[in-house]
Amino acid sequence: MGLRLVHVLAIAPSTAIFTDGFFFHWVGKAVADGHGYVNPAELFFKGHSVATATHPPLYTLAIAAATKLGITGDEAQRSLGCLFGAGTIALIGVLGRRVAGEGVGLVAAAIAAVYPLLIAADGALMSETLYGLLIALAILAAYRLRDEPSARRAVVLGGVIGLAALTRPEALLLLPLVTLPRWRWFGLACVAAALVVLPWTVRNWSAFDRPVLISTNDGVTLAGANCGATYHGRDLGSFNASCIGPVRYPGNEARQAAVYRSDAASYAGDHPGREPVVVAVRVLRLWGLYQPTRLAYDAQNRRRAVQEAGVLLSYLLIPLALFGAVVLRRRGQPLSILLAPIVLVTITAALTYGGLRLRHAAEIPLVVLAAAGAYALPRDRLPQLRRRGT
Repeated sequence: MGLRLVHVLAIAPSTAIFTDGFFFHWVGKAVADGHGYVNPAELFFKGHSVATATHPPLYTLAIAAATKLGITGDEAQRSLGCLFGAGTIALIGVLGRRVAGEGVGLVAAAIAAVYPLLIAADGALMSETLYGLLIALAILAAYRLRDEPSARRAVVLGGVIGLAALTRPEALLLLPLVTLPRWRWFGLACVAAALVVLPWTVRNWSAFDRPVLISTNDGVTLAGANCGATYHGRDLGSFNASCIGPVRYPGNEARQAAVYRSDAASYAGDHPGREPVVVAVRVLRLWGLYQPTRLAYDAQNRRRAVQEAGVLLSYLLIPLALFGAVVLRRRGQPLSILLAPIVLVTITAALTYGGLRLRHAAEIPLVVLAAAGAYALPRDRLPQLRRRGT
């Protein structure tokens, strides 16, 4: 936590205007001031209260609670990420211990403590810092359900995934990934997650006069990822804001999101021959295997040098994680739960675009698997060296 505080106060950039961090800060202030969950630009520049669901509400509500307590400055609010990050480190340690023993748990926590990509996320006024904590909780809850199946544990798992989805919507994909083929527990977890998400969905339906499960941001994302600039050339498989069309329904985000989704679907439908290439490049981008020198450019509200250091370290962690997965599998440890966030982010990138921020949920199991690989490496090599007489 001290390392993260130093990063926030001395290294991380201030929250830039018209970024996601800007949104969370000002909507949090609007909620704290009693205006509700409204578009910050409309409220503070025009004085209009226009409902928004651009981002899910949970992280914004955390910022609103901090604002109520007098924590209003940019550095002070970004320092909250140090608390979330410290909790994530502890949970990663517990997860490593659960998967492969106390030694691996300590190594995993140590890696998480100094991993620049986690530090950068914790120092930005962005939802990833809370999301990582909830993903770690969800994985632990899934292991507890596997160890001792019960209705209560299935409900807890579903509730945690519901909270994660109220931070980033794609977390709902974890429900089938960590519970199938156990249909009873899958059903209970789905019900619990639905009950957590339902109040927000009802609010959205009331505000926009049409169903919006969690967020309207998928429209903008799909529009910026399905156009000529992202199907060819330098930005292949990426996101380009210039592809987003004009706003036609400024007072209703849900209607506008539907237009964006339609535009994206039309473009993709008109270029079916490019889809396999685009999807493949999106996934390669996600894991730093396509234009790796541009991977750290996805550094919204983060110091690029820290991102670049994290990317370089990830190139060491990924092979260690692959080795760790092999070691755990040889020892009979089931990997489906630990691999679920990795599958989750890969599917998300394939459907949207390849970007470093989209990988955040996968960093949790990546650290744990890399710790398992690092811890096992000398133990696996030592017998071979002895057999060779070295």
